[in-house]
Amino acid sequence: MSDKEEKPKMEMPKIDMSKLQEIDFDLHSIISKSVSSTNSFLASLQTQKTATESMVASRVRPLVAQLRYGLERGVQAYERRQYYGTEIVAGTSAVVTTVVGLRRGKIPGVFMGALTGFGAYSFVYGQDKIESLLQELKKAQ
Repeated sequence: MSDKEEKPKMEMPKIDMSKLQEIDFDLHSIISKSVSSTNSFLASLQTQKTATESMVASRVRPLVAQLRYGLERGVQAYERRQYYGTEIVAGTSAVVTTVVGLRRGKIPGVFMGALTGFGAYSFVYGQDKIESLLQELKKAQ
């Protein structure tokens, strides 16, 4: 190739402006329709979510109130447990002894009853009372 030879020039195609405006208008309408349908879909999702939340909240609210009431009663009973210590320990031990005795025999029943009675005693009176009782037993020996 010599300097005198010229490279072929690429000519720019001529663009018809009316067609470009049509394409722009079509693109604008497609985008507008897609945005509109997306917004309506999101609005329907929001409506369903709100309806579901209100339905769940209306069902859960009474349950929470009942649970709160039950927990308050449980705490009150737990605070008064030392007033009924003898009944709690004896009743727990008797029930476990009876159930295990009927199912497994007399010796396992008495053993489990004694363990359950000790557990109930420690629950009712706490660790401090058990430690002081053990110290008194050591002194007695």
